[in-house]
Amino acid sequence: MTRLTIPARDLLGVRVFRAALSPEDMQRDKARLLPALLGDPDLDPAHVEVFDVADLSDIGLAGYLTEGLGVPDSTLDADRGMLQAIRGPIVILRSKALHGREGTLTLDPRLSLVGTYQEALPPVHFEPLPTTAADGVLTGTPPTALPQRPTLAFVLLGLALALVAGAAIWLALG
Repeated sequence: MTRLTIPARDLLGVRVFRAALSPEDMQRDKARLLPALLGDPDLDPAHVEVFDVADLSDIGLAGYLTEGLGVPDSTLDADRGMLQAIRGPIVILRSKALHGREGTLTLDPRLSLVGTYQEALPPVHFEPLPTTAADGVLTGTPPTALPQRPTLAFVLLGLALALVAGAAIWLALG
């Protein structure tokens, strides 16, 4: 069995595997199939996909990696022909499935690694707030802090403590 180690710092990794799966395997519950295929019972199935490439119709596997998973188109140039030629079931494992931890997967013999890619990290873009209430500039001086006065609750608490203390003294002397 082949072992594959995914480091904890690899948060944007996308691994594509050919999968020699039967139609019955493809019908199985994904939550049960994935631990058997990848050898890790703690994978998040939301970040692992199992499907037949034929389901992608016109977009193809390279298009799906680019448009569906955010892998930059330029990183697929070297593998584009191979990716477009793949037929049958595949497994796509995103590193996020490991919950940010390092993991060593023991791959089922039915899987073979096709390639490892990285999702693009979109640049951070800040836009102005869309309402007119966000327009303008604050002017003036900040308000000064008002002197703190005891509140009614603080006065009542003091009176209650005084009454309790008085009652305790009266009972002790009486």
